[in-house]
Amino acid sequence: MVQRGVLAVAMVGLLSLGGGCAAEMGGEEGGEETAETALALRALNTLALNGTYLNGFQLNGVRFNGVRFNGVRFNGVSLSATTLVGTRASDGRPVRGADFIGADLEAVLDDRSTITVRITNVVERSGISYYTVKHPAGGGAWANICGEGLEAIPVRGTWDAATGAYADDGSSFTFGCQGAAIGKCAEWGYGAGATLAECRGGACESRDLSYLHQACVRLVRADYCGDGVPHTKTGTAIDVWDALGIQRETEGSGMSLEAEWTVGGAACIKHTRWKGLGASNPDRDYIMAHCPERWAGSDPSCGGDTSTFHVANGFTTPLGQRRLLRNASFTGNVSLQ
Repeated sequence: MVQRGVLAVAMVGLLSLGGGCAAEMGGEEGGEETAETALALRALNTLALNGTYLNGFQLNGVRFNGVRFNGVRFNGVSLSATTLVGTRASDGRPVRGADFIGADLEAVLDDRSTITVRITNVVERSGISYYTVKHPAGGGAWANICGEGLEAIPVRGTWDAATGAYADDGSSFTFGCQGAAIGKCAEWGYGAGATLAECRGGACESRDLSYLHQACVRLVRADYCGDGVPHTKTGTAIDVWDALGIQRETEGSGMSLEAEWTVGGAACIKHTRWKGLGASNPDRDYIMAHCPERWAGSDPSCGGDTSTFHVANGFTTPLGQRRLLRNASFTGNVSLQ
């Protein structure tokens, strides 16, 4: 199996993104749907498919440290929303978006060795810029970093491929592949670097959606303990909604609340996405062994009116501590492993 990791890109001068977009259906390469999932998706086209992959690129911890086109260096590369921008070193001409088609980017691996990746196409759909990015595959061939037919979305910051931890020092971004957690969460409207106003009474605050994006990445992978260990299977149907109304709960889904989510994983867990045969539940056992305080039990705040998920309770809570997302899932998914 190809090791999935993070493609990270160095940049400076990050800008903000407005607004969000509706959730879309999506899976991951090689995934199989259960009969229950297929039935749910036919009936409810707003539900999301999830899987275990943090990102779709097989090169772990890659970080860009330069951009050039036909030997000419691009300076000051940054993101405006999900669009790469910069200036051409030779004459200071601004470049953005499709100007980067054909550009080579220097990628630095975990062992500090470098490779070259190339942007071969850029398109914009529904306010999001999608990039086709390729890497040398030997014999003069170039292969899509995300898999053939898939595109990547630039997202501010980087993720640790082992722990799922997010970092943003203002110098890096990640190409999030379609079908994997980082890219999915960007497509669902949780654009890292974007802002959205939240109001309570007459007071309004600007909310940095990168916090919702971080929580979403944990949620998609069912990373309950926030330690990078996923507890889901590719093709599992879930319903996702948030405190700011970018995504809304699907009525009549037949699902029940699974958990509330923060940037550090699940704040409280009502049930796991999958369970074992009989009384066995390996995922619950993992939670009890590694983060038992997150199991909700009879905690009335989990999914309740007193949760910081609601603006009435969470307006003054720092986003890094607040319950930002909720999800629902079926309780009858049985894992044979």
